[in-house]
Amino acid sequence: MDKFYSIKEVSELLKISTNKIRFYEKKGLIKPKRDDANDYRYFGEDDLIKLQTILMYRELNLPIETIKDIFKDKSKDNVLNHFYIQWKVINNQIHKMNLVQDSLENIMDNIYESDSISYKEKVIETIQSMNEVWKIKSEWKDKWNFNSWARTYDESIKKDIGSLKFYKNYDKLLDTTFNKAIADKENTIKILEIGVGTGNLASRFLNCNYDIVGVDQSREMLNVAKEKFPKLKLRLGDFLNIPFEDNKFDVIVSTYAFHHLNDDEKEISIDEMLRVLKDNGRIVIGDLMFKNEAKKEKIMKILTEEQIEEIEDEYYSNIELLEAQLEKHNRELHSTQIDELVFIIEIN
Repeated sequence: MDKFYSIKEVSELLKISTNKIRFYEKKGLIKPKRDDANDYRYFGEDDLIKLQTILMYRELNLPIETIKDIFKDKSKDNVLNHFYIQWKVINNQIHKMNLVQDSLENIMDNIYESDSISYKEKVIETIQSMNEVWKIKSEWKDKWNFNSWARTYDESIKKDIGSLKFYKNYDKLLDTTFNKAIADKENTIKILEIGVGTGNLASRFLNCNYDIVGVDQSREMLNVAKEKFPKLKLRLGDFLNIPFEDNKFDVIVSTYAFHHLNDDEKEISIDEMLRVLKDNGRIVIGDLMFKNEAKKEKIMKILTEEQIEEIEDEYYSNIELLEAQLEKHNRELHSTQIDELVFIIEIN
């Protein structure tokens, strides 16, 4: 026979106030039994388990409506969907707070180093800079709709129907990126792949027992990658908001993803990658690029209108521009050309 508890007993058992219990009841998350004679609430063991679950979800900052929907639809896909959403919210909050923290430190340094008048200008400059960076970090959009492409991505790569044949050296690029990433490194290195997609590059590391985690902004891509490679560790994230702490990885790799960032976004992404990279770490990126502006102009002159449209739909990197940006960080860039439009860059 089930044991029933009064609201006071539940409050003492779970170490929460009776008002909080009534709040969850009012929101429809729990429905305790009522005594017909005195209208007192009585909670069964199932109610206690449900309340404990609510408290656990609230510790994760899940909204009330989200918890209600999880209780309504307990399917794996629905629960995972809500956790993905909350993960993104928390990751964005962390990155915003880190940006605010860095800005506060810069402001305090400037106040110490400036006179009583000029420091005010520095404060304004720092705040404006912070807002500009956050605007870029938070407003990136997936205009290519990778969620809808995820299930057919591998097949479309094989077909490579575009007139420029971006993927004609797909396996060569992935193999070369892999080999460059592990050069002179032991199996204990920690590797991050950004834009993991369906896991085709990551699988090369997995097969050799490397410690790799993949990040992608597309949840559907992550789902496909997990189905293909169940042991692959995956996280939701992107170049601009990498969901890891500082100095964590020995190597960062990426293929066919960097060209989805414009020049301003690329600059911020370099800061982000260097943030999570160890001091002696390396970055290896295989992607669509031009050596410089002159090479781009030369290639564009011989392309058809359709081919030009294909290129202008993306943001091909300018390797010389990247080299200049990396000089600010005392980093060197070396490039290897795979074909007319595809390069691998190594950042040391």
